[in-house]
Amino acid sequence: MRCLTPKTLGEMADALSQFTDKSKVVAGGTDYVIQARRGKFDPDILLYPGLIPELHEVRLGERELRVGAMATMWEITKVLESVPAFRAVADAASDVGSPQIRNKATMAGNLCNASPAGDMLPVSWLYDAKLELLCGDGSTRLLPVDQFILGPQKNALEPGQAVISVIMDQKPFEGCVSAFKKIGSRERVSISREGMAALVRMGKDGTVEQARFTVGAVASTPLRVPETEALMVGRHLEDSDLLSAVTKIISQTIHDNCRPANRLYKTEAARGLTADLFARLQERI
Repeated sequence: MRCLTPKTLGEMADALSQFTDKSKVVAGGTDYVIQARRGKFDPDILLYPGLIPELHEVRLGERELRVGAMATMWEITKVLESVPAFRAVADAASDVGSPQIRNKATMAGNLCNASPAGDMLPVSWLYDAKLELLCGDGSTRLLPVDQFILGPQKNALEPGQAVISVIMDQKPFEGCVSAFKKIGSRERVSISREGMAALVRMGKDGTVEQARFTVGAVASTPLRVPETEALMVGRHLEDSDLLSAVTKIISQTIHDNCRPANRLYKTEAARGLTADLFARLQERI
């Protein structure tokens, strides 16, 4: 196995041009040993882009949020935990694994792994995130996350391509407040058994002007729930009748999309998780 450590995007493109079907890019590498021991990770070329400075940036500009492919969960949390519109991203990043994992794991890696339980998937769907891909010829392209993730452990990367950033538009979410909550088999260091992300923009009269709602770890990819979003507009978040109606829709959505083996548990768990998510949104408003 050859290990390549480019120091610039140009060098990275040159390295990608040498890729075969067996070649791999590793970012945080938190799943490397696990997959290697299972015999699923035996690359002829291993590319580590951690020496490229711009890939470590988490940059919030006037038009977009750009998360570099090497930005760790810890770094993402520190930058975004004080940004209401993108607080859901910080919530998800701050609850991935242990502190040791958060100091190495990346958002780009989480998306490339494409696990249905990945915490960064529902928040990426929430913001219609796009992945910026670098190709071996030096060109780049943008791919919407719902076209990038094709199913469990399947993504749209071709040999000689790598993710260099995750991009989320800022303009559509100005003035919004967002949140993410998940449940697992234990309180901490747990793989998500169900995750929910939401964002709202409140009007001057205290009612919801805009809403988005996504659910993860239920189907092969996250689910947007437009019926919930439409129901929330024009309503007060503290309205118990609204929470009851939203919970009913979410539970039915999960029931209709979840595998039979997990259906009963996840449908029932959605009730408490929806209430917790609403409470977190209300605290931030």
